[in-house]
Amino acid sequence: MGTLEDVLACILGGKRDPLEIADELGIPPEKVRDAIGILKSLGYIEEMERGSEACAICPLRKICAGSCVVPKVSSYRVTRKSFSLKRRR
Repeated sequence: MGTLEDVLACILGGKRDPLEIADELGIPPEKVRDAIGILKSLGYIEEMERGSEACAICPLRKICAGSCVVPKVSSYRVTRKSFSLKRRR
């Protein structure tokens, strides 16, 4: 698979942090951020706001008071458009 597909697969698999994705794929974080930018511009993923649905999937949600421990954390989720990719193959 190519980098875009690999990054999308990681996000589909539950990985939300670009550094975690970079570690998983063994590629530089800058390359993951570039891929995320492209996937966002194509409409395959969207950035989630802290305090909204991001809190619902956060592993710390049970012990957190509602404000993120890492204030500049970004989280991503796939859009409906991503699921149409599987149907085309």
